[in-house]
Amino acid sequence: MNRNDMENIPIFLIAGLLFVWTQPSLLVAQVLLYGFVATRLAHFWAYSTAKPHEVRATFFSIGSLIIIGMAVYTFIYAI
Repeated sequence: MNRNDMENIPIFLIAGLLFVWTQPSLLVAQVLLYGFVATRLAHFWAYSTAKPHEVRATFFSIGSLIIIGMAVYTFIYAI
């Protein structure tokens, strides 16, 4: 579990900080930031209740896509 957190959370903190600096609309920020937290909590639940790998991978992938979305948003804003 700890390795999954170390793969995802530090990158989220960096991408999230840069994303917030772009001053996105409140709705976009809430959906992406709260969405990431929700997927991490869901991943933790799936991991702690020994759900199949496919369930855990789904939550992990959604969280990763949210980080990618924030990075793309930030990149487009920077251009």
